[in-house]
Amino acid sequence: MSRILAIWLTLCALPLQGQQIAITIDDLPFVLRSRTTPQEGLKIVHDINAAMKPYNIVATGFAIGSQIDEETITVMDVFTGAGHKVGNHSWSHPDYDTLTRWAFRREVRRTDRALRAWMQGPKYYRFPFLREGKTEKSRRVADTVLKNQGYVNAPVTIDNDEWQFNLEYVDALEMGNQSEAQRIAQAYLKHMKERTAHFQSRARREMGRDVSHVLLLHMNKINADHLSDLLAWYADTGWTFITLVEALHDPLFSAPETYTGSKGLSQIERVLGE
Repeated sequence: MSRILAIWLTLCALPLQGQQIAITIDDLPFVLRSRTTPQEGLKIVHDINAAMKPYNIVATGFAIGSQIDEETITVMDVFTGAGHKVGNHSWSHPDYDTLTRWAFRREVRRTDRALRAWMQGPKYYRFPFLREGKTEKSRRVADTVLKNQGYVNAPVTIDNDEWQFNLEYVDALEMGNQSEAQRIAQAYLKHMKERTAHFQSRARREMGRDVSHVLLLHMNKINADHLSDLLAWYADTGWTFITLVEALHDPLFSAPETYTGSKGLSQIERVLGE
């Protein structure tokens, strides 16, 4: 029996563990820096912290190193001060496939230095655009660089287009179109529920069980205003909130990936071969 088949049978034989989800938030300190004042960015973080507090969520936020400066230090302090963790999301948010090995190493190391004041415990890296290397060789290179820097890759299971809804939402708010903003917010919530159901269903159908899910969000305005609605839906439908550390213990995240290519995908898709 091949190693891959053996691991696959083990994954499918694991018992159902219930609906568990870790909350991760990309693009700290906050999204759309050029269109958001430091005061507005700080409010976004306060509001997202407030949305998570009733559920005792310990989220992991992935920060872009170049965005951390004197104007955003307070934002980072507020996020971690609420008990949340910080991970590395590169220095300049590049597509990994556009980088040499040494450029990727610099992206990781430079951000590592910028985050030392806030990054405690295990060190996690989130690839921008979820693009981890379009060839097996480039993936191995990334794995080696991250391991040498003491990092663990932090994939997601519930991928989505929340970032696109945020762009449209901010545009509507800036135009003073409240009804359109509300329509977009409702579409965002519907989309997030559909994406959750899709990846949960695929894991159950093709792996025979629930996996520990990792949700991808961003530190943005639409979440500041409506994350509380999304989290209430998760809680009301029986989901348990766990940490990223707990989620990554699921054997899904150590299973061999059968997908090789340039797409940014859910870990479920990577393991199943898209």
